[in-house]
Amino acid sequence: MIFCLTQSVKSHGWLDNVLFFRSANLRCRFAAVVLFLILGVVSILTVADAQNAPEASEKGKEVYEQSCAHCHGTEGRGDGAAAENLLPQPRDFTRGLYKIRSTESGELPTDQDLFDIVTEGMPGSSMPGWETALSANDRWEVVAYIKTFHDGFKEREAPPREINLEGKIPYSEESVEIGKGLYTELGCVECHGNIGRGDGTSAPTLTDAWNFQTWPANLTQGWNYRGGFDTEDIFKRFIGGIAGSPMPAFEGDSFLNFGLTAGESDRLIELENKDEMTEAEEEESGQLYEKMDEAVNVALTRAEGTELTAAEQQMYDNAMKVVYEKSWHLANYVKSLMPEERPAPAIGNNVLRSQYVQGELPTIDDAVWETSEASYFPLVGQIIVEPRQFNPTIDAINVKSFYNDTEVAFLFIWDDRTYTTDEVDEETSETLEDALAIQFPVKVPQGPTAPKPYFLSGGRLPVYLWHWKASAPEQVTEMTAKGINDAEVQEIQGGLQAKGTYTDGQYKLWVKRALKTEDKKDLQLEPGVFVPIAFSAWDGSNGDVDTKRTITSWYTFVLEPVPSSRRFVYPPLIAILSLGLLFGLRAAVQRRNSVS
Repeated sequence: MIFCLTQSVKSHGWLDNVLFFRSANLRCRFAAVVLFLILGVVSILTVADAQNAPEASEKGKEVYEQSCAHCHGTEGRGDGAAAENLLPQPRDFTRGLYKIRSTESGELPTDQDLFDIVTEGMPGSSMPGWETALSANDRWEVVAYIKTFHDGFKEREAPPREINLEGKIPYSEESVEIGKGLYTELGCVECHGNIGRGDGTSAPTLTDAWNFQTWPANLTQGWNYRGGFDTEDIFKRFIGGIAGSPMPAFEGDSFLNFGLTAGESDRLIELENKDEMTEAEEEESGQLYEKMDEAVNVALTRAEGTELTAAEQQMYDNAMKVVYEKSWHLANYVKSLMPEERPAPAIGNNVLRSQYVQGELPTIDDAVWETSEASYFPLVGQIIVEPRQFNPTIDAINVKSFYNDTEVAFLFIWDDRTYTTDEVDEETSETLEDALAIQFPVKVPQGPTAPKPYFLSGGRLPVYLWHWKASAPEQVTEMTAKGINDAEVQEIQGGLQAKGTYTDGQYKLWVKRALKTEDKKDLQLEPGVFVPIAFSAWDGSNGDVDTKRTITSWYTFVLEPVPSSRRFVYPPLIAILSLGLLFGLRAAVQRRNSVS
C-alpha cells in the first residue's frame, strides 16, 4: 500500500493523484483514501487553537539561546554541542516534523502543543520540562522563536486541523479485549512485542527520519509516554502518528475493508481465507467489494471538493466511524498495559524487605512471587568514568525477596528490549552481553553516620559483588571490588544458586544463598540488620560494556525480623495481672472498711 502511494506522489500532481487512484487496483485505492482522510484532505476534524504564541522577539531568541541551543543548535537543526551524546537526538526544528501534536497527520502542531512540550518536557528523553525554570511568558516567547525555524508556520493560512475526540469509547473490559485483538491484527506486535515491552522482532532495525536508531515505546511504562498517557493522548498518537519516527498515522493497511461494517469485514476475511468458494459465496464477496468500491469513490469525490449527497455523506460517516472505533478500542487496550501509578523508589521507609517464610524458599517459577510486593530501583546511565553511558535503555529494576532460617532468595526483574549474548562490537571488537550486578558492602556500616563504600564498586572500603551474564543463566560469580576497575573473582565459589530467564522483553533472575557462609569475603546476613544494596545493568544491544552501563546509588535491604510469638502472650498476661491487682486492691479496701 505504501509503495503504491509513494509511486503516485512521486509521479503525479495532487489532482493527477486522484485520477491515478481511480484507475489503480481496488486494494491500493481504498488504502489510499484512508491515508488521504488521515492526512487531512478530508475534513472530519475540528479547527481550533487553544492559544497563539506572540510574534517572535529578541526575548524569545535570548531564552532559546540560553536554554535550548545547547541541544537544538543556534539555528534549530538539532546539532547543538550536547546533541551527539543524546538519544533520541534533539528535534531539528527546520524540518517541521513534530512528534507530539493534537493535530492530524501532515499538519504542524498548534502553538498550545509546542507550549505544552516546552512546559512538560519529553519523558524518557533528555528534554526536560521548563515549567519551574522559565516563566509562562518566557515559554510563550520561545515557542514563537522556535516557529521561525520552519517556513510552514508563517505560510499556513488557517489554523491546523485538530484531531476530533468526539465519540470516545469508555474504558471497559470488553473494549480492552477488542483492542487486544486489534493489537495483533494490525501488526503492533512487530515493533512493540507480544505484551508491549518494545521487544518486537523489528525493534532493533528501526530508524527515524534522520537515520538514527530509535526504539519502540515500552507500553507498560506509561510514565515514559511522551505527550501523556491518558486514553485521549494515546488515541491522538494513533490518528496523527509520530512524525519523523517509524510510528505511522493509521493508514489504509491498518483499517482495510474501508466502507464495510465490522461484521461485513469479518465475513469478507472469512470468504477470502477459503480455499474454494461456492457460486453464492463468490457473489457475496463481489457485493462486499462493490460496497467498498462505492465507499472509496465517495471519499475520493469528497476529497476533490465535490459536495456529497445525503446518502453519500451517510456512507462516508459510517466508514469513518469504524476507523475511529477501532482506534479507541486499541487505545483502551494500550492503557490497560500500564500500572495506574509509577512505582515509588525504594527509599525512606520503602526499603527492600525480605519476608520470612517457614520451610523451603520459592523457586523462580513459584506463583508466590506474582503476589508478593516488589521494590522499585531506578537506574541511570553511568557518566562519571569513561566509557560513559549517556543513553541508557534499562531504566529500572524490581526486586522481591524471601528468607527462612538458613537461606535467602531474591527475584530480580528488569525490562530489556533485546536478548544479547556474546555479540561482538564491530567498531571496538569488544564482546557485548546483557548482564546484571548486585552490590553489597563486605561489612555492614554500623550506625546511620558510618561511611559506606563508594557506590561505584567500592574504593578504600571494599564491596561484595554478584555478577550474572545472560550467556550463563544459571551461574552467578562472586567478586570483591575496591574500585570500578579493580574487581577480582573470589577463590571460593559455589555458594550461590541461580536461574535466569528471558521472556517477552523481560529478564528474571532468581538467586539463593545461605545467610551465613564460611568465606570471610562474603557478606553475612541476619534479620533486622539494614544492609546497603546497589545495582548495575548492561544492555549489550545498546553497546554497554565495562563501565558503560546503568547504575543505582546505595539503597537499603533488610531481612524483616520474624514476628515473635510473645506478642500474643504479653497482652492477655498483662490483662490478667491487671485484673488480679484490681481485685486485690478491692479486697484490701473492703478489709480496711470492715475493721474501721
